[in-house]
Amino acid sequence: MQNAPEAVVEKKAAARLPNGPPLRRGIVENARFFASFYFDPLGFIEQRFATYGDVYFVPDAKQGLFVFRHPDHLRELLSTQASKFRKEHSAFDRLSLVLGEGLLTTDGDVWKRQRRLVQPGFTKTKLAEYSSVFVEESLKTTRELDGAAGAGKERDMGQVLMELTLRAVCRTLFGHDAASDAETVGRAMQSLQKTLSRPEQIPDWLPIPGAGGSPKKAIASLDAVVYGLIRARREELSRGAHPSGNLLDALLTAIDAEGNGDGLTEKEIRDQLMTLFLAGHETTSHALTWTLYLLSQNPAAREAVIAETRSVLGDRPATMDDLARLPLSLQAIKEALRLFPPAYLLARRASEDVEIAGYRMAKGTEAIAWIYMTQRDPRWFDDPTAFRLERFTEANERAMHPFAFVPFGAGPRACIGKAFAMLEAHLMLVTLVQRFRFSLAPRQVVVPQPRITMHPKNGLRMRLERL
Repeated sequence: MQNAPEAVVEKKAAARLPNGPPLRRGIVENARFFASFYFDPLGFIEQRFATYGDVYFVPDAKQGLFVFRHPDHLRELLSTQASKFRKEHSAFDRLSLVLGEGLLTTDGDVWKRQRRLVQPGFTKTKLAEYSSVFVEESLKTTRELDGAAGAGKERDMGQVLMELTLRAVCRTLFGHDAASDAETVGRAMQSLQKTLSRPEQIPDWLPIPGAGGSPKKAIASLDAVVYGLIRARREELSRGAHPSGNLLDALLTAIDAEGNGDGLTEKEIRDQLMTLFLAGHETTSHALTWTLYLLSQNPAAREAVIAETRSVLGDRPATMDDLARLPLSLQAIKEALRLFPPAYLLARRASEDVEIAGYRMAKGTEAIAWIYMTQRDPRWFDDPTAFRLERFTEANERAMHPFAFVPFGAGPRACIGKAFAMLEAHLMLVTLVQRFRFSLAPRQVVVPQPRITMHPKNGLRMRLERL
């Protein structure tokens, strides 16, 4: 009987499929592949696109894998043909250990129900309420940083921003002060970034430098925080506390009037909170970390952002109404998202036979869109590795291919928290650069590490100068 990969190769011969690497055979070829991909995934994928073009086919997966980078193909995958794809992809198998059946990992009626129940937490009215919390937490961080700036000390801004966004997300969405949980969450996320990125074929007991071990302890630590939060608030509500209007209270008291009229189980609430808890602060903190790094490497852009911020705000705190007059800082965030998108790829599985890029994808075939490669393609962005604020003026952004810049995804499954994340990042950035000039610490080597999200491999140690 043929094994699955060999059957895929025969299907390729019978059907018109794109070029791609040959089927891997034996332990040596598989070991060589996993080592190359694990230790230099960006270089590995870049070389494959250079060899095979905008779309290539990998026969080693059970049903085969299509890999895309052209924005026209992303449009088909994420928008025009989106209904023919699901998120049931092997890339999500291990992530589901953490997130369960949350918005990021579910499909169909389950996803629609969850989206209906979560959506009220992201209305324009709610965002306006959240904005003051974003500024308050940012000011708290600037006070903590002030001592380091005065003493000439270095700070790991990746860690600082992770703690800042964690506090902000917990206060706005869950009504919870997360200061006491920051260390626990930080350790757990660091562990998960390593362990969930191990190739599945490599057992947990086999040591790989920097690959971590079993994710069970990290998940248990996060569960303790999230379930503790749910149970404490549920007890308060049962004693007569009034719902405060935050997302946690909304989930605890939700009735799905458009569905079967049921509320959410504790496990369903846990899965939603875990998704928002991690995705809501992890990706935003990395976006801000990359923004500070890129500004430090481009002093003219950094000084322009500082000058605009101080001109508009003076010494007073920012408000949501100020942001329309602070376009340069927003352009800096978007350019950082282009160069180093925290969610650097998107994964799907065909739920029926479908044609993408002129090729037939059979039901069950998997697809990956490498948006990191799309957003660094010289066909869509002149001098693509350069950091240029002017790429994201309103006029230039309108002229872009609509699927050449998709850091939050696109189509019906685009990130529900996009407006939340951009508001959070914009207010936090202007609050920071209003008070400090950030410079990369000497001997700091910054290397992008694409694991669950894309972050600087060695952190981001920076020196701060008071303004």
